[in-house]
Amino acid sequence: MEAVSLTGITSVQMLLEIGLDKMKKDYVSFFIGQELATLTSLDCFISTSVDLQEQVHCVPKLHHMLEIMVSCTVLLQFKHESLFPWTQICIKYYRENPPDEKHVFQLPVSSALVKKFYPDSHPEVWKVDISSGHGPKEVKTTWQVSTNPPVEHTMSNNTGKECLWQNEIIKADA
Repeated sequence: MEAVSLTGITSVQMLLEIGLDKMKKDYVSFFIGQELATLTSLDCFISTSVDLQEQVHCVPKLHHMLEIMVSCTVLLQFKHESLFPWTQICIKYYRENPPDEKHVFQLPVSSALVKKFYPDSHPEVWKVDISSGHGPKEVKTTWQVSTNPPVEHTMSNNTGKECLWQNEIIKADA
């Protein structure tokens, strides 16, 4: 066996490769162990056929995906059936995009998932965004219900009674 020199950049590069390999294996173990992804779907993040710089860029992507899943599991107590599609959305995004912690993921959430967080709350505004169509024919409707009037001069004389105020915005991209 040939001796490897530990002087110069060789030793640093070896340590980097060992560290990268360990970190990627840890992230992949989480996603596979929780049955949120397959090895095949994560292949682009763990491939050693790309240069070292590209491998380094994959680690923050894996880390950000892990942060999202752990936050949803620990803080929001979401179960596997919600986490699995979210993982797939994150994997798809990060396959094609650089690491970006400021990216806002549009993760689908059913009202049943968050029901336990609002039974004792008394929201003043409920808002729903509905999109239909695609591209130039896309129409986005925002519907908002509030316990407060949109402007003060529309106050009702119905003291003691609750009133709901509706505000609807329709935007069609032309």
